[in-house]
Amino acid sequence: MLKKFEGLNSTVLGVNTDSIPTHHAWIKSLGGIDYPLLADYDKKLAKEYGVFLDEAGGIALRGTFIIDPEGILQYYSVNNTAVGRNVMEFLRVLKALQTRKACPANWDEGQATL
Repeated sequence: MLKKFEGLNSTVLGVNTDSIPTHHAWIKSLGGIDYPLLADYDKKLAKEYGVFLDEAGGIALRGTFIIDPEGILQYYSVNNTAVGRNVMEFLRVLKALQTRKACPANWDEGQATL
């Protein structure tokens, strides 16, 4: 799906709180990845983005953030660690944001905006 995001003039970054050696092992187990993976081992980003749960034993929830070229947060989704994310939904939201118009519920590319 990375090419679809790139086709929408966007950049995908992965960030998690594991160590760099853990990242290397994870990437190797996947056969490689095509996007940067940042190590937030000190949990600074997770805390700044509000996805770090100290009270839950110090875990980071799964967060997805769409930030525009001016650095303004336009969309975010935060899931419990047991819930996977829907990449197609993030593509749909990115496309809707790029219309710069109001989009109705369940809007998809090619449909009328408001």
